[in-house]
Amino acid sequence: MRFIVGTMTENDREGTAHPWRVLASKITFEDRWLKVRTDHCVMASGVEVTPYHVIESPDWASVVALTRDLRLVMVREYRHARGKIIDGIPGGVIDHADSGVPTGIAEAGARRELLEETGYGGGRFIPILTTYPDPGNQTNAATAFLALGVEVKSAQTLDDSEAVDVYLDDFPTVLMRISGGSLLIHATHVAALWCAAARILMGGEGMAETAPLRDRLLAAFAAASIP
Repeated sequence: MRFIVGTMTENDREGTAHPWRVLASKITFEDRWLKVRTDHCVMASGVEVTPYHVIESPDWASVVALTRDLRLVMVREYRHARGKIIDGIPGGVIDHADSGVPTGIAEAGARRELLEETGYGGGRFIPILTTYPDPGNQTNAATAFLALGVEVKSAQTLDDSEAVDVYLDDFPTVLMRISGGSLLIHATHVAALWCAAARILMGGEGMAETAPLRDRLLAAFAAASIP
């Protein structure tokens, strides 16, 4: 095993991690919900990896949405793959209809999903995180936003296959429940929530309105600290 000391960038090629070469690639399954690509790959060492199945997924967006009184907008819905009712933050797939807007496609998708799922809209959106839900098997990226000052704009606009409960919660309490393992929630939403908390704690320009929440986050962390 070789250890690399220091911070590596994408252009560093000192270690054993190198991109694979793709000798052949084809779409082996596609319908309106799922697209699977099957690749024939060769590692830098010469080892062939085939078949390698990749899910070609559209990008996602999610929103850590705070009302004017700094309450967190949460959703709860049944997730069939796990067979469980799961809590989370508003979000979903970015689609072609979200392109061509001044705010950018990710923010447009996040705003649309927030409004459709919860009826909340408006506010100021701050990008806080772009990550990859499953980079070994899925092609998509997930972008998260912290939205400040959202308010109810309309009723929910859901697909026939959706049933989404909306509720407001206390942000520090949600983080403590996640840390304690008592809140079932999507993994990318966990990342978004903690990045939003970090952004609030850092403060700075444009974050004055979150000062009361910053104090409550610090108090919650202090109360939960282990001696």
